[in-house]
Amino acid sequence: MRRTVVLVGLPGSGKTAFQRRHPEWAVISKDAIRREIFHCCHDPKYEAVVDRIYAATLVEVIDSAVEVVCIDDLNLTRNARRELVELTQLAGRDAVAYVMPSEPLDELFERTQRNLEKLSVSNPNLAVTGFDRQAYEALARTYEPVDAREGFVRVEQTSRPLQELTPAEPDASAKRTRRRGRIERREPLPLFVP
Repeated sequence: MRRTVVLVGLPGSGKTAFQRRHPEWAVISKDAIRREIFHCCHDPKYEAVVDRIYAATLVEVIDSAVEVVCIDDLNLTRNARRELVELTQLAGRDAVAYVMPSEPLDELFERTQRNLEKLSVSNPNLAVTGFDRQAYEALARTYEPVDAREGFVRVEQTSRPLQELTPAEPDASAKRTRRRGRIERREPLPLFVP
């Protein structure tokens, strides 16, 4: 059955590390749109366009033949998740939520800051802005716990902090897939069909 994997967690909680352990998944990410198209990690003047590109891409990919679509975004509120579940169900997919582990806010904030510093160093052409502590705390307060009654066929709590995982430690299914050479090159999906 085709699935949509909805990742849920604050910045720095390990969502991107988790999805990278599954190279066979098609991933939709606002962060990737910001970096690849606008060469920034966040800039309010681009957010409306980022949202439109994200929405169009989301519809195309969820409606495609791809077996697993992963939505790598915060998805902290029931409203945000409800839209994803509805779109998933309309496309005949099962929605599965993966909730990142609960860690102290101080640790998550510090990890986010370190990730931004690494991003800045590794991508000198990318405009990287810091994350204000008060804004981070306000974001954390918006979190609403995930419940299967939201329409998910399964809600998984990741078992350990994902920053402990390294690229050398992918899950067994990803190892098997790479070893057998099953990952095929996929052509980009059209965003707009005339």
